[in-house]
Formats: sequence, structure tokens, C-alpha cells
Amino acid sequence: MVARASATGKFFENCGGPLVSATAIEERLRLILEVRPGERALLPSFGCRVHELPAIETEHERRLAEVLIEEALYDWAPWAGVRRVLLLSVEQEQISLRLTGRLSGMEISFQRSAERDTVEGR
Repeated sequence: MVARASATGKFFENCGGPLVSATAIEERLRLILEVRPGERALLPSFGCRVHELPAIETEHERRLAEVLIEEALYDWAPWAGVRRVLLLSVEQEQISLRLTGRLSGMEISFQRSAERDTVEGR
């Protein structure tokens, strides 16, 4: 598990509360999933490693992508209580998911990014 910085804790403060809208939760989860580790100078481990996969075509690659997404949500959004990620589709780098756990049956999609500069790569 990754040590979270206090800035991240502040950003996601009260995300699991009853007054937070589904849209706000979805936006925060999408932020975690769309960031490549190393893109944020102050939080170099923040993000999702699914961007490191060269392709998501085979069944093995799909399962690996699910595990990497689960790992990112476990590390950076424990308040969401995601227990399982099911990859629904990958079309032109757009990944659609179904999340189960505390957020029963929530479906979200996010853009898998092309290679970008990271803190180490600058």
C-alpha cells in the first residue's frame, strides 16, 4: 500500500459521506484512474499503472488491467470501498468499468493516456 500525502487526504476528505453526490465520487475516481504515476511532482506515486500496459487486448491483459485499477482505487480511494473491478470494454483507449463494493454497480469510464512526461522522465 502506498503512503498517502496529506494533500491527497484533504482533496478526498469526506468523499465517503452520505452527502457526496455520485457525480462528485465519479469525478474523483476518474482523476485517480486517468493520472499516470509520476505525472504529479508532489505525489509521484499517485495514479493508476494501467497506463503502463502496452495494450489491453487479450484476456490476460484485461485481468491485469482490472488488478491495476483495483490497486489504484484501494491505495487512493479506500473511502470508496471498491472490492472488484470488471472491465466492460476498451475502445480507442476509452476504458469502461463496473465497480462493485460499497458503490454497488457503479459504472464509469476514463481515458487511458498516451505516454506523457513524468517526474522521472523530464
